[in-house]
Amino acid sequence: MRASLRALAVPLLLLGAVGEGPSPACAARAEQSQPDRPRRSCAGGRETVAFGRLLVDYGIATLQYGIGIVLIFLGLIVMALGYLLMLIDLLFCW
Repeated sequence: MRASLRALAVPLLLLGAVGEGPSPACAARAEQSQPDRPRRSCAGGRETVAFGRLLVDYGIATLQYGIGIVLIFLGLIVMALGYLLMLIDLLFCW
């Protein structure tokens, strides 16, 4: 009985060893079918705070022209939004 099972298994093993893998075109197509996961952007708050600080600096530099007070106010609002984004990133972006 074992000899007959071996006789049946040998051709199957030989066919598996002789068979080729997928062609490069098929492998490339299979690789492209699975898109990459989008990366989370977890640095938006830091960039927003930096932009708000830049606005405050320009506002202080142009305070004598009258537009400076507007730039300082706008910079403070942008900084507050940046800190809010940083808090959201801290909570949800692991």
